[in-house]
Amino acid sequence: MKIQLLNGGLANQVFQYIFARYGELSRPGDGKWFFDDSAYFVGKVHNGYELEKVFGIKANLLSTAMEPDVWSEYIDLKAKGMSIPQIFADCGEDIIMYAETDDYKMTNPFKGRVYRMMPEGNFYPGVVGLNAANVYYHGNWVEANWFNGYKDVFRKELAFPELKGKQACTYMEQIKEKYSVAVHIRRGDYLGLGLALESNYYHEALSKLAEEKEDYRVFVFSDDLYWCNQHSGELGLHFAPEVVYVSGNYGAESYVDLQLMSMCDGLIMANSAFSYLAGLLNEHLDFVINPIVEKEDAE
Repeated sequence: MKIQLLNGGLANQVFQYIFARYGELSRPGDGKWFFDDSAYFVGKVHNGYELEKVFGIKANLLSTAMEPDVWSEYIDLKAKGMSIPQIFADCGEDIIMYAETDDYKMTNPFKGRVYRMMPEGNFYPGVVGLNAANVYYHGNWVEANWFNGYKDVFRKELAFPELKGKQACTYMEQIKEKYSVAVHIRRGDYLGLGLALESNYYHEALSKLAEEKEDYRVFVFSDDLYWCNQHSGELGLHFAPEVVYVSGNYGAESYVDLQLMSMCDGLIMANSAFSYLAGLLNEHLDFVINPIVEKEDAE
């Protein structure tokens, strides 16, 4: 059995799903993978589990694969600080962990064998073929090559539902009317974590856009639109002929921002899985500014 951690918001869930599906598609003889969705049973995690709600994906969740009474016992132990792989091990199962990051020590503690073979965010397809009776994968796998290996399959499986809200449909029509560029500015929890990008990153990106394009429309997506509006000058939004601040997509409708971003002709990303996923799901992306790539190029 192979089990992938399922945690975080929609974008993280999608990347975790892509990694596990890559494993299934590249090694069909290994059987289906399962997803450890226990995190959504012991606390509020963003908007909860969303793969099925947004994309209609019927993932092999541990919560539905186990008998209800057994799963209930697992969740009780999880709430007391035990991880699912550790519970498996304590029940006598032969299980190892492959951890993409060291944060498993805090969020998914495991006393058994833990393997690390590549830095976070790198692509090494051999990890999906680890030879053990049971393998638990702890990671987010935010890397384009997992997606690109079977992009035609993923674009079918990750098709958004039809937009129905009046405001969302208005934004969609505005995006289609002329050359459109999505600008994703994430603040919120990133401020406390020290991960928020500096304003000059956006200023330079929008300046570059103005040098390359003439008649276009910028769409600002952010968890703090008020701040973006108040700091439009330092962000470089004044370079754009027209700016639209996209609002109204909160809570269970947050995915609509992702859907609209994936429709734009250009994308100025934040350093988040949300931005990265919007770029991967966009089939006609023409202009891209990626903070990770820009940083690597500068170094």
